Amino acid sequence: MEGHAYLGELIGGIVYLIAGSRLLRLGQRTGEAPERLLGATFLFMGVSAELYVLPSLPAFASLWTPLTFAGRVTFLPVPVMLVLFTGRVFRPDERRTDWLAWGTVALLLGGVGGSVLVGDWEGYSVSNRWFWLEWLGFTWPFGWAGAETLAQHVRARRRVRLGLSERMVCNRLLLWALFAGLQLCSCLVLIPQYAQYQRDNLFTATWDTVYGAFVIASLVMIWLVFFPPVVYRRWIAGADPAPVEEG
Repeated sequence: MEGHAYLGELIGGIVYLIAGSRLLRLGQRTGEAPERLLGATFLFMGVSAELYVLPSLPAFASLWTPLTFAGRVTFLPVPVMLVLFTGRVFRPDERRTDWLAWGTVALLLGGVGGSVLVGDWEGYSVSNRWFWLEWLGFTWPFGWAGAETLAQHVRARRRVRLGLSERMVCNRLLLWALFAGLQLCSCLVLIPQYAQYQRDNLFTATWDTVYGAFVIASLVMIWLVFFPPVVYRRWIAGADPAPVEEG
């Protein structure tokens, strides 16, 4: 990847590693599984992003395929842990989360394993039917995370109006829903981006820019969730809730 996509992956890797380390330290203090799951998710995302970036540097250009494959494999735990995180946080009493996680594992391993058997180590061949298994495996968890969080945000807004919930908590739910939605959009953009790469053997500026824009926008959401500046916190905390309609 080049241009904006390269910049997005580079910055993203750094942000994810910082956020992941912070969440893992928090998980050690609290002993709670969600913090550790999300922290590990971000760490794998960060390492994967940096591995994808390395082949764009002249010193590592000759290692394009092995480094790309390493980044691809390193990303595999991310969707699985995201499924577990979403289930533990939003549907803790439902046992289906484990089955959804195992289903995601099957999609990812089937997609990667099948594409490797036909010689597609990089995973950029959309004409390869195995690509779609892997793509579905790493795409749907972001859609589920976004939908679940958005539903919780709507409920939290009602509680804020009644004085039963904090505005920052409600806002974080919205930011996390936006992060998941933007990540979902970046997964969708991969289809035309990879299709053009397969045809021209080159990542073009148009799709790289679109992909990079989604990635960078999602990083802004992460920054506001985990590293909100004082002025932003004051703005959210001081916002007047909408009046409650009396029935």
